[in-house]
Formats: sequence, structure tokens, C-alpha cells
Amino acid sequence: MRRLAVGFILFFLKFSVLGELRVWTTTDGRKAEGELFEVAGEQVGLRIGGKEFRFPLQRFIAAYRSYVNLWKAKPRCVLCSNLLGSRSMKAGGKSYHTSCFRCLVCKKVFKGGDQFRRDQWGMLAHVEHFPFVATCGSCGRMFLKREAKKGQIFSDGRVSCLTCLAHAVQNEETLSLVNDRVKQRLGKLGVDVPSGKVTLLLVDKRQLDIEAKRIHAGGNLKGLTLTKFRTVTKNGLSNTTFDHRIMVLHGLPHVECQAVLSHEYMHVWLNERFIEDSQDTVEGFCNLGSAAILEMETSKLSSILMENMLNNPSPVYGGGYRKMSDRLEKLGWPRLLAELRSKSRRKLGKSGIPILKPTTRRSVTTTVNLGLRTFARN
Repeated sequence: MRRLAVGFILFFLKFSVLGELRVWTTTDGRKAEGELFEVAGEQVGLRIGGKEFRFPLQRFIAAYRSYVNLWKAKPRCVLCSNLLGSRSMKAGGKSYHTSCFRCLVCKKVFKGGDQFRRDQWGMLAHVEHFPFVATCGSCGRMFLKREAKKGQIFSDGRVSCLTCLAHAVQNEETLSLVNDRVKQRLGKLGVDVPSGKVTLLLVDKRQLDIEAKRIHAGGNLKGLTLTKFRTVTKNGLSNTTFDHRIMVLHGLPHVECQAVLSHEYMHVWLNERFIEDSQDTVEGFCNLGSAAILEMETSKLSSILMENMLNNPSPVYGGGYRKMSDRLEKLGWPRLLAELRSKSRRKLGKSGIPILKPTTRRSVTTTVNLGLRTFARN
């Protein structure tokens, strides 16, 4: 679960690369040896220690920003990042070396009129060869089914590339570490730690779908939140306690697991305050929690997950996220959270948890109200 903690660690690893190795220096003086392989807007892609990371260009000193501008000004192959020569071709608005422009399955160079697909990692395959290709359910990387190793095909039918599998959350101990990191980061946004008990469960797709079916939820779920609450009223004073169960698919890479768990904790925050709103507002708000986590990561996977969330065509998850992102930009976290608290169906105390004022009745009366609030995440 190692990452570059919003900065750089100094690497002295020796590895073979096609491009030029440089020691990159950030504005705060940190250094890392790596190879520039991609420039996407204001983000630069670096290979460090054999892994791919993305960083804001402004993080580097002026000399390296100048180098990046010169690097991207030259025509390069979108696959290998090396300079293009006379033997090159264009497809879909992107340029390739002729030798790089090959099908993952048959290894033949694509010809005019060929239909092919390209993943976000640069892999290419003829459309007719796609039955022989597996696609990672987390990062979208394509690879040959026949070359899949043990563990890449889960028993519930999901598929993982070797990179995502190497960082997969497969046990409760690792999930606990992810959980600690998520709670810490959400706390900095003003999303309080739940007052109720939270039980975390790693489940497979079948189990998650069964639980989702019981509450009439559907879609490509990766997480599910079940909240039970118990309200006891005595002498007009109410006390509500909560019991949350958060289910997360096992085998997600830790970056994606953090995003899913963050989304579910946002549901918990809403549940404990009895906040109700339109589905796109609720899911869009919860996706803000995922985005806040992903923005602090530096892996290419985090960038891909962010792009997928931003471009999601779903009016609930994608449209809701875009709507709530605009709202967050306008209000900021403190005011956005306050706005949502104002929509609670119950009066909130200082802790943000629902309360009822005591009455003047002297007789002792006790009532108990049990309830269940459920939410699922695509």
C-alpha cells in the first residue's frame, strides 16, 4: 500500500526504459529518478521504479516544466512515447509508429479500414479478436485471456490485470488499513467519524448482488451500505443509535477500494443525519468523497478512475457527481455540509446527530423505533 505521499520519495532503482531517465526535482526540493512518458493537459506521467504515476506539472521547478514543454512539442508515438520518424501512421487522431500499431492478439499491424479498440493504457486489439481479450474490471487494461495467470480470474467472474492484482485488497487486515486512511482523509473535509458501529465486510460479486437484490438495488455494484437505526424515546427525550454494515468487493486495488469505501462512508454520514434528497444529489455527493480520495493519489489508476467518474453517462452517478462538483466549487466543503445538514428530517445537535427536546411531562414513557436505510454504489 505504498504511495508517493502527495509528493516524492527518492528512488535509486535501476531499470531499463526506452526513454530518458532524469532526476526530477519538485518545488519543495524532493527528487525522484524517472522517465517522462506522457503529458495530458497539466498532468505529467512519470515511470518511477517500474510504476506509472501522474503529477501536476506545476509541482516541478521551472527547468523541468520547460523540459516538459519541449518534450510534448515534438511528435511522439502515443504508445511508446518515442519520437516519430518517417514510418508512422495516424488513427483516431493519434499518431503511432507503424511497428507499434499492432493488434494485441494477432500481432499484425493494423491496416486501413480495420476496426480496433484501444484501452487507456495503449493496448490495441481488432474488434473481431475481442473475444480473446480480457479487460481489467478496475483499470480497463486489456490483456490476452490465454496469458492470464492464477488469481487474475476471480471465482465470481471478475477479471483483474496483474498490476491491479498486485495491489488488491484481499483480507480484513489490509481493508482495515485502507479504512483508517479513508476516515482520516474524510475527517479533514469535515465528514465526521460515524457515531454508530461500522462493520466492514469483503464480499464477492454474487454476495453483493444478493444483498442488493433484497433492497431492489442494481447495476455494476462495488460497494453497499446497510444502516440500521434504533430510536428510544423516554420522557420525551430521544436517543438514536446506529449499526452500519459496509460491503466492499474483495480484490479491488487499494486505490479503488479507498474510493469505494469513501463513497460508502459518505452514505453513512447522510444516514446518521437522516438527510434525504434526490438520488442524483445523494450519489453525486457521495462521489465527491471518492474524488477527494482520488485527488490525493498519484497513480495513473487514480486518474483513470477520476476520468471515468467525471465522464460517467449515468444521470444519477455521473450527472449527480458533475452537479455536486459544481456545488462544491461554489460553496466549499464547510458550507456544502451545512447545506445538506439543513435537509435533515430531524433536529440535529452539536454533534450533528438527531435529537429531540425533552417535554415537561413527568410520567415515564418509553417508545422504540427501528428502521433500515440502505444504499448501493456503482
